[in-house]
Amino acid sequence: MKNILTVTRFTFIEVYRSKLMLSLVFLAVGLLLATYVASEFAYGAPAKVALDVGLGIMSISNLVIAIFIGANLLSKEIEQRTLYMIISRPISRTSFLLGKILGLSSVLLINSIVLGGLSCILYLSFGGGSYQPLFGWTLYFSFLEAFTVLVFAVLFSLITNSTLSVIYTLCVFVVGHAINETSKLFFVKVFPVFGYAIQACFIFLPNFYRLNLKEFLLYKQSIEVTYLINTQLYIALYLVALITLVVLIFKKRNLD
Repeated sequence: MKNILTVTRFTFIEVYRSKLMLSLVFLAVGLLLATYVASEFAYGAPAKVALDVGLGIMSISNLVIAIFIGANLLSKEIEQRTLYMIISRPISRTSFLLGKILGLSSVLLINSIVLGGLSCILYLSFGGGSYQPLFGWTLYFSFLEAFTVLVFAVLFSLITNSTLSVIYTLCVFVVGHAINETSKLFFVKVFPVFGYAIQACFIFLPNFYRLNLKEFLLYKQSIEVTYLINTQLYIALYLVALITLVVLIFKKRNLD
């Protein structure tokens, strides 16, 4: 655990010193402008439109950060030869990989807190909305979604190049959001083959639809406690299995 935390700390410091954190400032400014424009052109519910735009920008930025830093997690270390120096010391590959993933996930956490919190503040003050406990749950689930995408990007980076890693991760993200609605289509119910394919997708791919609480926050404004608990258990078990697979592949990979 000490080695994991050490790698996590140095990974966060490395990202903090890069230009990635500077982009967070520009995203915050862009969020302010987008929220203002959206609220000005919205009629009837400017506060909800502003919040929807703000959370959308946060989700997109989380997705971009997770995909690109995850896809280049190891390629950069190998090109700069820093990976060989680290694993030659008394630190296992598992500790190194888990530390890198946790360090990069901290960037996603900061991005979610800053942009999501800014969206909520604008909604409460500028938009004239009222506070709801679902704010925190929405930001938390958005972070879990981005973290899952990050681990997928790391997985694909271990078995292919950076470009294909980005493409494959995007495909997983799109399919993960689409399978829930696709399963309700008429042709899926008529043709059993498509139904079996959808069921396979539910097993092997994450159901990102369950992590999207914007509909509950903006319209229903309430959610069942059992939904929150079951979703957390589902994504926790999925992440444990996914990270275990990533660790096993990294331990077997030839780094020469």
